[in-house]
Amino acid sequence: MKLSDIRKTGACNQYRHAAATHMVDNGADIRHVQEFLGHADLSTTQIYVHVSMSKLREVYNRTHPAAHR
Repeated sequence: MKLSDIRKTGACNQYRHAAATHMVDNGADIRHVQEFLGHADLSTTQIYVHVSMSKLREVYNRTHPAAHR
């Protein structure tokens, strides 16, 4: 963080969240993201990963019966 000259507190954690979210949004298996983040328990990874609204909308439109009416 020092080398990138980012002085915002918590920035490193924000990069981890962003990386995990982008990985899941682009099809990465949650277990791979768990390994990437170094979490011992999958439930920690599930809390950590954010689902973007665009990805949620895409899955809903593709899979929910009400979306096909």
